[in-house]
Amino acid sequence: MKGIHHEMKSTKWKKALTKKSLQKQLAQVCGLMSPYAYAPVLRKLIESKDPWLWLAGHCFVGIDPSNHEGQFNALFSDDQHPDNYIDQAQFLESLDQLVKSSAFQKIYKNHVRQEQQLAHSLLDYIKDLNKIYSKLMVIRLDLSYGEIYTDDWEPELRALNDWDLFHAYTANSFKDSFIGYAAKFEYGADKGIHIHTLLFFDGSAVRQDVTIAKHLGEHWKNTITQGAGIYFNANTLEYKARMKHCAVGVFKRNDADFLVGAKEIAKYFAKKDPIVRLAVPRLTQTLRRSSLTLQQKAMLEKRLASKVWSTQGARCMTSFG
Repeated sequence: MKGIHHEMKSTKWKKALTKKSLQKQLAQVCGLMSPYAYAPVLRKLIESKDPWLWLAGHCFVGIDPSNHEGQFNALFSDDQHPDNYIDQAQFLESLDQLVKSSAFQKIYKNHVRQEQQLAHSLLDYIKDLNKIYSKLMVIRLDLSYGEIYTDDWEPELRALNDWDLFHAYTANSFKDSFIGYAAKFEYGADKGIHIHTLLFFDGSAVRQDVTIAKHLGEHWKNTITQGAGIYFNANTLEYKARMKHCAVGVFKRNDADFLVGAKEIAKYFAKKDPIVRLAVPRLTQTLRRSSLTLQQKAMLEKRLASKVWSTQGARCMTSFG
């Protein structure tokens, strides 16, 4: 927060602000709003528990509903057309006061704490799977939509159903090896709704992660979305080579490099995208993931117990030796 305050007080505040989340959120909110929907969306923003949406909502107060997009575009450019005029200095001062307010500080701290808890919980889940299975296969597949759809075929209205179909197909097609998942929903002005997925498999029961990822991606593209979907396969050798700590592929138990990479992935998946909940009806959680089944919990307990007995046995041998 100190960094935000410092940048806002600097003479280069406009350049600094363009690097922050707020500009992105304002622009995307503008894209989702229209004059007739201005009031209800604004109310949602002001009442939001997400700090950036809360801040964006308060920034919209006093803005002309019929020209909100033009005024905010002018704020981040040199376009000072009379129709789009907005007092940049006054906007900055109001923004600075909002960031300093106790209301924003409370929402922001709660937001950070929740993200940390989500990341910790997801990482623990991945670690448990890594302990249970002698080989853990991790597939990272990003699912989205292209531009081949009609006005009555809106991705935002069917994304949740499409995800359910994709998850069901994966579970049924790999019923002997599919062991869990995590899915993060996001929304972007250019990409629209998209889903980042982590798919976990028993690496002892299945092989060729890049091939499986491609198969699932093609099913998303050609069957579930009827040709309108696109996907990105992060399990290719080219993408793996770009990762400092690779966390996709097949890994043995307690692979140190994998655990470092898994921590970074968990942090990314735990980051909430505030805009997607405005864009996608019925979406209540931006991160969905599975939990350990009863069978997996029993396997974990057995594994941990075996490790304890092994450690105690080694101590006994040392003492008698």
